[in-house]
Amino acid sequence: MSLSGRRMGEGRQQRGVPVWERLLLRGRRGSLRGMPGGGSRARAQRSLFGLLVHAWLWASSGSSAQVFNLSLSVDEGLPPDTLVGDIRAGLPASQQQEGGGFFLSEDSDDSPLLDDFHVHPDTGIIRTARCLDRELRDHYSFVAATLLGAVVQVEIRVNDVNDHSPRFPRDSLQLDVSELSPPGTAFRLPGAHDPDAGLFSTQGYTLVQSSDLPKNPGGPFFQLRYGTPGSLPSLPLEPLDLVLLRRLDREELAAHELLIEAWDGGIPRRTGRLLVELRVLDENDNPPIFEQGEYRAVVREDAQPGAEVCRVRATDRDLGPNGQVRYSVRARQVPGAGGGGGGPVGDAAYFTVEELSGVVRVQRPLDREAQAWHQLVVEARDGGVEPEIATVRVSVAVLDVNDNPPAIHLLFLTEGGATRVSEGAGPGDYVARVSVSDADGDPEKEEEVTGELGVGLGGGSISLSLEGGEGAFALRPGGPPGVFFLCVEGPLDRESRDLYELRLVATDSGSPPLSTVETLLLWVADLNDQPPRFSQEHYQASVSEAAAPGTAVVWVSASDADEAGTDHARLRYALFQLLTLCNPEALSPSAECEPSFTINPESGVISTIRTLDRETQETIELRVVAQDLGEPPLSATCLVSITVDDVNDNEPIFRRQVYNATLAEHAPVGHCFLQVSAHYG
Repeated sequence: MSLSGRRMGEGRQQRGVPVWERLLLRGRRGSLRGMPGGGSRARAQRSLFGLLVHAWLWASSGSSAQVFNLSLSVDEGLPPDTLVGDIRAGLPASQQQEGGGFFLSEDSDDSPLLDDFHVHPDTGIIRTARCLDRELRDHYSFVAATLLGAVVQVEIRVNDVNDHSPRFPRDSLQLDVSELSPPGTAFRLPGAHDPDAGLFSTQGYTLVQSSDLPKNPGGPFFQLRYGTPGSLPSLPLEPLDLVLLRRLDREELAAHELLIEAWDGGIPRRTGRLLVELRVLDENDNPPIFEQGEYRAVVREDAQPGAEVCRVRATDRDLGPNGQVRYSVRARQVPGAGGGGGGPVGDAAYFTVEELSGVVRVQRPLDREAQAWHQLVVEARDGGVEPEIATVRVSVAVLDVNDNPPAIHLLFLTEGGATRVSEGAGPGDYVARVSVSDADGDPEKEEEVTGELGVGLGGGSISLSLEGGEGAFALRPGGPPGVFFLCVEGPLDRESRDLYELRLVATDSGSPPLSTVETLLLWVADLNDQPPRFSQEHYQASVSEAAAPGTAVVWVSASDADEAGTDHARLRYALFQLLTLCNPEALSPSAECEPSFTINPESGVISTIRTLDRETQETIELRVVAQDLGEPPLSATCLVSITVDDVNDNEPIFRRQVYNATLAEHAPVGHCFLQVSAHYG
């Protein structure tokens, strides 16, 4: 141990000299410092002086110094001049009454011993020189020697008192928590630090205040979860988590203020507090709500497109885009129950709603004689990523005016009643039943009037014509007056044309005549009539024989002209290896030309499944089949040629293991007497 000698009661240290050479004789301040000269002379004097002291102590104590131990303790925070102990208590009883004072040697050159304690040079009484702080220094050690050679090793421990409160790294923090966070979600919080030790360090946490409503039947929203004190009591209890007990609802309470108190084990205990400001982040958990359960409105049948019918309004309690409501008319409407019945066009075709304002407007001309009232389903959709949707029924009554145009009624005879026809339909197949009527006169006598009109195709009171379709469709009489059938007239090919816009025009014989035009968008439904087609009939590729199994070699691609997204256009690939000759010389007696490639059935990527050997098989011929998932399935094939590139993976091999030769002793220089040959495997 390197010691720094001090005269007891003096404030200066003598450094760099061994412990026994730094034990200074009791005397006045400056007895050593005051020596004349400096540098090497002073050092020489100090060494000589130390040797004299050492020799004197050795002679006083016999053959060796007696060493005793003394342990003292004092609480931190006590006022200066507090009694700590007596060095003589460390000596045997027989030596405690002997006078002569002590010599002091500290445990390090920078020890603050004499800055923090007063040690009486004669009595050995130790008192504090100032208020001690255990968190700055928790122990002191020094050596005291008597003139008779007895040595006392003194240890002073500073006892901890509860003079520090737990303290969080910050006074407050903010947490953003989604209102959809499930119960049990934990949010990590910074722990409190208390520099005190043992029970005086941080012992636990308490949630002393929250923004929960009093007497809430659902109970509190949060609780704390933390660890237990460890082997290092000055460290905070980790981890400290704020645990969610039940779901939050931003619309009920948008923010929570939580006061977390950390406490130690002192009596009375000290505390530190952390304010947690918890903001509940909005999620799209509330659907729009209409102000009315159903809206009713009236509109004249001669109202022009764009005329306002009514206004619907819905509100959403969410914030931002989650609470922004946009309106639309649902395309699929329930059939109307008006005087004319819900026509095949559907109620939604007659009205539109402004996306932001919710104003319902007329979109196309109305006809009370065809339909006396309409029922719409208006959707309110918020702006969430997964939007919430609410619907409301809007009933619109059409007020009669004296226009009485002809009415056209459509009834689709296709599968499911959809506005589509299969491309496999042949000439004469029915698409829709079309009936026309004129509501002039008493609506209750419409059937009788229709019968008296003698409606016929182009020759009666109401004529019906078909526009568009380019000859693919035609109207045929349906038997009763005013009834027609829309039929297939020519071949259909969805791949050439998948949508026909047909216009049915009904014209009465009035003066001036009134006409009704019905536009029909007729989709052609797909059949699995198109086989797959490869982008190339013959693919060529190469791959190194050093390629690892799984290496992608070539990508084959096929397309299907049938409707995308259906099984008719979904393709699966299969791989067939054609008979390919192998190099018989490179094969071992038990080796075979095994399959070396596989294909991804969905992507068409051909990759290796084992290590290749060009010397065994240099070229591989594969046939790829692309087959759709239609019923029945259609397929196409292509040829794939793969060349295996050589790498230097075979060493030369001599054709013979031993060569024997005979050479005449008089053979001239340069005479060839043996030829060896090697080849690569």
